[in-house]
Amino acid sequence: MIIKRLCLLYFCILMSFCTYISAEELNREQVKAAFIFKFIKHTQWPDEKNKQQFTLAVYDNKIFFNTLKSILDERIVKGKVIKVVSVITTDQAKTADLLYVSADHNYRLADIAAEIRRTQTLLVSDASKDKNNVMINLLPNNQGSSILFEVNKSNIIYESLTMSAELLLFGGTELEVATLYRENEAAMQQTKQREIALNEKLAIQESQISDSAQRLTQLNSDLLIRNKSLTEQESKFNKLKVAVDAQRLDLIDKEYELRSKETELSSILAELSQAESHLEIQKQAVTDKENKNKEMAISIFQNKQILKKQKIRVDEQVSQLDKKELELVDRNETISEQKTYILVTSVLIIIATVVSILLVVLFKENKRTTLKLGNTLNNLKDTQEQLIQSEKMASLGTLTAGIAHEINTPLGIAVTSTSLALDRTEQIKEKFIDGSLTKTVMNKYLDDIEKSSIMNTKALERVIVLLTSFKQVAADQVVGDPRELNLVDYVEDVMGTLFAELKRNRVNYVYKGVGELTITTIPGAIAQVLTNFVTNSIRHGFEGRDCGNITIEIERAANGCATLIYRDDGIGMGIEILRNIYEPFFTTKRNKGGTGLGMNIVYNIVNKNLAGEINIESAEGNGTTIVLTLPASI
Repeated sequence: MIIKRLCLLYFCILMSFCTYISAEELNREQVKAAFIFKFIKHTQWPDEKNKQQFTLAVYDNKIFFNTLKSILDERIVKGKVIKVVSVITTDQAKTADLLYVSADHNYRLADIAAEIRRTQTLLVSDASKDKNNVMINLLPNNQGSSILFEVNKSNIIYESLTMSAELLLFGGTELEVATLYRENEAAMQQTKQREIALNEKLAIQESQISDSAQRLTQLNSDLLIRNKSLTEQESKFNKLKVAVDAQRLDLIDKEYELRSKETELSSILAELSQAESHLEIQKQAVTDKENKNKEMAISIFQNKQILKKQKIRVDEQVSQLDKKELELVDRNETISEQKTYILVTSVLIIIATVVSILLVVLFKENKRTTLKLGNTLNNLKDTQEQLIQSEKMASLGTLTAGIAHEINTPLGIAVTSTSLALDRTEQIKEKFIDGSLTKTVMNKYLDDIEKSSIMNTKALERVIVLLTSFKQVAADQVVGDPRELNLVDYVEDVMGTLFAELKRNRVNYVYKGVGELTITTIPGAIAQVLTNFVTNSIRHGFEGRDCGNITIEIERAANGCATLIYRDDGIGMGIEILRNIYEPFFTTKRNKGGTGLGMNIVYNIVNKNLAGEINIESAEGNGTTIVLTLPASI
């Protein structure tokens, strides 16, 4: 009876051990759960210290949710509880710390990744082929039930997550370990069969116990010997199991190291692909900018041709002005002769009042002379209008030359920066072709391209501002209609178009006065007057000097009028020049191309066109001050 109980106990122990070995075999879902637990353990979230728990979300997969909940829910990791939840929308997933997406939803993994981006959520996918959007991707091993995984570091870093380097050591396959367990199980099955055979023999021996007690004793002795042998076999099996476990861990370490290197290689290939795509985008941007620069160059060439034609036209008008001046001198001489003749005729009329026939003749002659004088006066008026128009075109020519010079400077900067960007692009292209392109060189190239683009943008914006200012001032020069304007801004625009002329002669300009003053006047006339003032200061006031200063001050008078005060610190003028400054053809530069009509035209423009007043104060060595008083509305 004791022998039966011992056999039964031995059989139960053997079956329990076999059942334990069979239960040790891991299935895929349990391995996934173990990996997910490791992911949480070896990942650092930015606000992890403030978290009360780790939320693990399963996207639309009830089966795996139940498995994961039974394994990981309420488990403790890094001192915090794991909470497993099921979600069916990305809005619910945004609040999770880790989101698992099964292979059934790989077709919309890119959309899910885009919708939860920047939410600091670790995305775990299953067998996804979309390497660009995954963070951690579980990979099935076709040779067994074990699971590998791959990591996209760039996406993890983009979410401000930090992953421990130790995590990559857990990416090995479970294939060899499972095979060893199966082999051990087969060996145990063989041992079980042998034990069954022994039990059958023991049953035969129990049937023969009644025949011979000595035989029973011998059987007991044999049984003890076999039990001892079985214990030794069990000890050997445990040693074999320990050795197998050691080999399994060593194999896992090696496979994890291999997977880590493969992951790093995938990362490098992905970064190279992104760099190639960025390079293509930069090439396209450079091509677009080159096309825009070519269009701008064509536009500049056309503007230069227009400016040349306008310069020729101005030269022709200056020539006509010289001819008109000669004609005007001849007419003045004729007028003088006619005045003398009228005086003689008047004396003769007084003397010959007695002779009626002579009176009639003198009367007719006087009428004819008066008609000639009227025609001469009309011609003088027409000549004056032509002179004003010529002076206006000369002023426009000065503005045009200044703007052309100012535009050349930013355009030169734009062309230089574009050429530099093109040279750097050719160098990068050569390095890319021969395979010597590095990340450092690429970053340096991108910085240079960014700086060149900024320089181009600023230069072209400067050209736009200059052209806008010139377009308004030039239009006002041609169109003589009054309009409402801010006198301060308009004066600044006019002086801006004269900036090149001021800079070339080293003249410094400063504005003082109110910030805004609105009047209704003729803008072109004001531009013509200011251009004449600046030209006179440069040609006369700063003659023989290396530099000079011009100041303009605008104030509002008590009666609503505007007062414009123009000052320079030039050599000034004497009393004789001030007395005759408005006289036509009065000039101190007769032998140097001066016509003596500039201030006469300015006087007529201010008094007639602008309905204002002009007053000049100057002294030799103390500069010149010109005060313009303009009405609030014409």
